[in-house]
Amino acid sequence: MKQQRNNSAQNALGLSVVVDIFDQEDLFETLDNQQVLKLSQLGGNAGFSGTKSIFRSTGISQRRLMKGSTAPIDLALRIARKLEQAANCSLSDFDHILLCHSHVDPNACVELAAQLSQRLSIDSHAITPFNHGCAGFLKLMTEASLLLEDARPDSRIALISVETPELWHDAADRLFCGIVSAGATAGVVEVAGGLPLNSIQSEDFRITSERRPNPDPLFRKDTTDVFDFHGNPCHRQVMRMNAEPVFLNGIELMLDNLRAALLSIEHSPGQRVVVAPHQPSGKLLKALIAAAKTEFPEIEFLNNLEFYGNTISSSVPTLVSRLDEVMARNELAPLRNGDHLILLAAGICMNEISDHMSAGHACLRWQSGVLNAGIAVKATADQSPVVA
Repeated sequence: MKQQRNNSAQNALGLSVVVDIFDQEDLFETLDNQQVLKLSQLGGNAGFSGTKSIFRSTGISQRRLMKGSTAPIDLALRIARKLEQAANCSLSDFDHILLCHSHVDPNACVELAAQLSQRLSIDSHAITPFNHGCAGFLKLMTEASLLLEDARPDSRIALISVETPELWHDAADRLFCGIVSAGATAGVVEVAGGLPLNSIQSEDFRITSERRPNPDPLFRKDTTDVFDFHGNPCHRQVMRMNAEPVFLNGIELMLDNLRAALLSIEHSPGQRVVVAPHQPSGKLLKALIAAAKTEFPEIEFLNNLEFYGNTISSSVPTLVSRLDEVMARNELAPLRNGDHLILLAAGICMNEISDHMSAGHACLRWQSGVLNAGIAVKATADQSPVVA
């Protein structure tokens, strides 16, 4: 299914808020490469050969897991409160609330939406849940743009992403244990405000046999004895990946979306184009950038992997919420007014995991001072966030 929108001057949309909760130390614990090495060798697996091998493959030094008895609802509540502070309104004031929570169990996002509405005492129909996977934030942005097509001038939609991949992956699976990370983000798409959203598109693509080096499913669910991310044996349903076709098609889908994004913008001399791509793994990101640079040598790409990892649908908005920090770490000059920021993603299609992948892009025009991002928040003893 393809969803696409190009903004008209009469009903221009913008991205006005993007926040994350990566600095909430009471919610998370970190997982370094030495710990990943041990996890990958559980159950007699050969695993990684060493920590240098892990970094070469993943591009990651540390990732986050939920701490102790923390549950997805705790992340959802914290990011909801941070969004309320950044947007200066209650969650119930938004026209719509769209929630992405990826999981092998399609009911997990529905249950989380119900828990969140109950804990915040808002209408149970106010939050629409989605199980979207890696392109989830772009899918939420697309959905928001469609809902706002004929909206009143002060309409705005909240986008929330809560990702806890440690609950649906096998910690001894070296394809995942080195890359997945927990996280949560929130954003606001509104009419006539924020960074102008020039175009937005998301789509599910069938990966035909001609585009797959082997006939195995791209992804599959497996219910079996595995290990959790604390190294304990458990029995649960996890996701398995057919790495080669996912790798090749993920790169091609992001390249196709980048081409489409560039065709949709008016790029004047002197304006930079900076791409904020999904952060899948070090190898895939390097391959994407190398291929894109051959075709578009002037475009700049952002890498946020080393200390954040792959947070599924939260990867792109986390990067945007910390844009100044990421630009500096990538040794790039800050964006200037009129520059273009392209959000880009591709990955698992949660509705049709065996033979489809999802991808999308969004094109934003940079305007200094209009994006509310990265408000510092600390947790008090009662777990309620307050402005630092």
